[in-house]
Amino acid sequence: MKKIVIDTLGGDNGALPLLKGTAEYIKAHNDVFPVLVGEKTAVDAVMSEYGVSADRYDVINTAEFIDNNQNPMSIFGGCDNSSMALSLEYLRDNDCAGLISAGNTGALLVGTICRLGLNKGLRRPALSTALPAVDGSYICLVDCGANVDCTPSDLVLFAKMGTAFMQSMYNISRPRVATLSTGAEEGKGNSLVKEAYESLKNTDLNFIGNLEGTDVLLSKADVLVCDGFAGNIVLKNTEASGKTAAVLGKRILENIDPSLAEKLCAELTHAFDFNSRGGATFLGTKKTVVKMHGAANSSTAVSCIELVLHLSESGFDTAVKQSLS
Repeated sequence: MKKIVIDTLGGDNGALPLLKGTAEYIKAHNDVFPVLVGEKTAVDAVMSEYGVSADRYDVINTAEFIDNNQNPMSIFGGCDNSSMALSLEYLRDNDCAGLISAGNTGALLVGTICRLGLNKGLRRPALSTALPAVDGSYICLVDCGANVDCTPSDLVLFAKMGTAFMQSMYNISRPRVATLSTGAEEGKGNSLVKEAYESLKNTDLNFIGNLEGTDVLLSKADVLVCDGFAGNIVLKNTEASGKTAAVLGKRILENIDPSLAEKLCAELTHAFDFNSRGGATFLGTKKTVVKMHGAANSSTAVSCIELVLHLSESGFDTAVKQSLS
């Protein structure tokens, strides 16, 4: 049974959906022991409601948290009793599979540096997520929002860690790595992309060149590297495009075949619902940290627990560390 630290505070929807999802999971599985960081009275009430006995979980009691309006640097000091700080320090000092949080992304990023620690050779962790591709596979987008100002060497490290993620998560032996650019041809893109391209050509990674925005979901690569500014736009545009396609498809088909319209809408919504497929994984932290969507619900909590357990069982932390050495 593996311990997972769950920061229950700081999400847009409060602690309740995260606690409900956790309770649902541990009622159905015996492979995890959650350490829930938040208000003990609220935690105990939800667990009791779901019939979860007190010996199936632990609580680190606090009512303090870092909200999304606070400066991310606040986690350096003055927030020692916040749920996020306590979660990171518990993860650092104990044998745990990983940490899940729906709190302030910037604070979590800074916290992994000052309260958890990074693998040697990194100045900041990267944030990655798996986007759905047209053939049913996934593509690892890294960075998807943590580092908006990057150097070419950062992109090379992103490529190495993204490769380790896809090997661990999807058992792909030689993931295809591409840089996000304005054209597929060599020489396209800004100075960051051009310099990273030249560096990636000289690594032992399976680097295949540039990928245009129109090709991101066409199963042409397994890892897509970019700065966090471009990556976050790709991520949010992908989610929005999926939702838009579901609405348009339903509108077109509902007068022809209502049942087919509903099925198409449900399939597209599921494919682009990132809440149902876990969260974004920090790459380069000494232990696994998964950032849930701010609007996380109970299904997000379940899928993130499953993600952390899978990464733990596949040796993800060791793979990332080796990719950087």
